[in-house]
Amino acid sequence: MLQLTPEGCRARRESLIAAAEVDLIVINNPRHIFYLTGMFSTQLLLSAWGPLTLLIDARSGRTTLVAHDAIAGQAATAYVDERRIWGWYNSGKAAGPGGDLFGGGLKALNDALPTLDGLRVGVENGWLPHGTPIREARDLNAILAGLRRRKHPDELALIREAIRVTEAGHRAARAAIRPGATELQVFNAIQDALTDACGHAVHLIGDFVSGERARGIGGFASTRVIQAGEVMIADLFPIVNGYRADFTATIPASDSVTPEQMQLDAALNAALRAAETLLKPGVVGGDVYRIVQQTLDAHGFAAHFPHHAGHGLGLDHPEAPYFVPLSDEALVEGDVVTVEPGAYGAAFAGRIENNYLITADGFERLTNHQTTLY
Repeated sequence: MLQLTPEGCRARRESLIAAAEVDLIVINNPRHIFYLTGMFSTQLLLSAWGPLTLLIDARSGRTTLVAHDAIAGQAATAYVDERRIWGWYNSGKAAGPGGDLFGGGLKALNDALPTLDGLRVGVENGWLPHGTPIREARDLNAILAGLRRRKHPDELALIREAIRVTEAGHRAARAAIRPGATELQVFNAIQDALTDACGHAVHLIGDFVSGERARGIGGFASTRVIQAGEVMIADLFPIVNGYRADFTATIPASDSVTPEQMQLDAALNAALRAAETLLKPGVVGGDVYRIVQQTLDAHGFAAHFPHHAGHGLGLDHPEAPYFVPLSDEALVEGDVVTVEPGAYGAAFAGRIENNYLITADGFERLTNHQTTLY
């Protein structure tokens, strides 16, 4: 299993310290704790973790992780100087008063805080629990969002792995989508392929819609039976080792589709190529959106393009930059982005998508799946 590296985590902490201009940093978002320490577990476990805190002494660089005993094993994988493990739920026995997870976590955090007199403190607004003695602090959310856009080598390794695994899912989708199969059977084939390619469980999220359901853009797989002449939109965005891939194909169920569907296929691929001409540092997200819209308009489909033209990708999905009409966010070297033109009407539906790394003078296309119908 690929992981973030201690060198990468240390470099990200140093960048945060330099940008924050505070004495103490308090991190409570589990994704950012993963980003800064390498501590990761599945999204399902994250939902049960409750309070979790990373303290960074910005003057010395020393790090302290505060976690409860039910996740002591995960805490042991974090690249930190100290772990403060408090008793909540171990071997099936609640250790805190009444099993109060959040009250216990707040007490453990407050016990770990240094004397705050004279300290400049940085926190993530919306994540710091109510009840700490911190009264004035600098919000670090914008700083962290900016740092996350410039991917480090260990992050790129995890994104490339997520893409490799997801490509196996797309190959499985093309083999499974056929007349008589249900959307749910296709989903299950994709899930099996992802798990086999990864070597462990993968949290699969995505859109799996066929026929008239595809005209609604997306949704969960259903028991709907796919018919000859139809297409299925397979938009896969699983979480693999904490990072995301996100790319889409529109896949025919049989050897022939409607002329309108073939026209849309040509338009979507032309829009993808047009967007690629703008993928370089300094270009703003709104311009990427407009070139996709203009290309679809030239093929007669702009009125059927209701969503974004792409977005950033990494720990989250979607994240900045956003390819939407009013975006003035400029691309930066190190961004990982998607481009995803789509159109949906009474006689057609489709979306395709690739992932790209923004380089110093352009881009590297990271995905290698088939985007054409045939």
